Amino acid sequence: MKRFISFFTNDLLFTSSSLIALISCLFGSFSLKSIDFKVIFCLFGLMLFVKNIEKLGILNYFAEKMIDFSSTTRSLIRNIVLLAFISSMILTNDVAILTLMPIYLTIIQKFTDMENKIAGAVLLIIAANLGSSFFPFGNPQNLFLFSYYSLSTATFFEWAFALLLSSVLFLLLSFLFIKKRPIAKQTDSIPRIDKKQTIILSLIGVFILLGVFNILPYFIVIPIATSILIIYDKEMLWQVDHKLLWTFIFFFVAVGNFSQVEIIAAFIKEQFTTNTHTFFGSILVSQIISNVPAAILIAPFTDRSQALFWGVNIGGLGTIVASLANLIGFKLFKEYYPKQSKTFLLQFTLINLAFLICFVLFFIFLL
Repeated sequence: MKRFISFFTNDLLFTSSSLIALISCLFGSFSLKSIDFKVIFCLFGLMLFVKNIEKLGILNYFAEKMIDFSSTTRSLIRNIVLLAFISSMILTNDVAILTLMPIYLTIIQKFTDMENKIAGAVLLIIAANLGSSFFPFGNPQNLFLFSYYSLSTATFFEWAFALLLSSVLFLLLSFLFIKKRPIAKQTDSIPRIDKKQTIILSLIGVFILLGVFNILPYFIVIPIATSILIIYDKEMLWQVDHKLLWTFIFFFVAVGNFSQVEIIAAFIKEQFTTNTHTFFGSILVSQIISNVPAAILIAPFTDRSQALFWGVNIGGLGTIVASLANLIGFKLFKEYYPKQSKTFLLQFTLINLAFLICFVLFFIFLL
């Protein structure tokens, strides 16, 4: 009984999402179509891949390289945050966080007295969310809006450039709040890695990304890649955070069920009639159900595409559920520092709200 209770109490996000999904079934009829299986399959494949490269020591290798490249704690955080910002444009926010957060967490484990380590993790997540907004394929909500409203490439990048410019500005300003402490030179030699195994895992990683980017069918690529990874190391299968996958599924189910309620649909249609209402409304809805479902839920009820585009991308800031990528970052941090999860959530919320206010003040004049 104690194990059963601890299973739910140790992960309140998982527990709350499951309860919300169950409650939502009272209002709408459950459908498998509500679940984005591509997100679930790709996330599982990427998590399994990252676990394998972590065991091989590749993350530790890159962590040592990043330390050598940085002279102070501020430059260390700045370098990896900007790397997350740039890489998320191509790799998507989920992949950037799954790849770089473990590297960052491996780095800060080497500096037990390092200040602002939680702030650095939060900024990494924020940077990945913001950077992924610049291309249509950077995150799911942009891909959906680009297709749904049949946006021209020029129009999309015109809107995205405003996000890019403001993101760079606010990220650079945020680094000024990171304490500048010198990093002592590491006496330990950079660990060697098995080149043959690294090449094999790299090829599997590329194979997975082909499915993520729709170059090859994900429902064929991901099962093949994960099967190879499981054969390669069976133990890694049980080290993947399965609760995170179920949390995503529960959120998809809840949004799908609630969107079927006529009262909710009618309310949405009445509210999203102006640019200002659409902008603030999409930010607010994103805080509750995350920005990807918010975009899918709101788009059919408004023609204010620009306001919705800015709203759901900025709406990824704020609460831990505002972006599903936030959940990934939080769960990764919790794996390394389980006792600091509450402190992380507090700092995450405060820093995100500060960014959210800055973006709202910036974009309110562009609507």
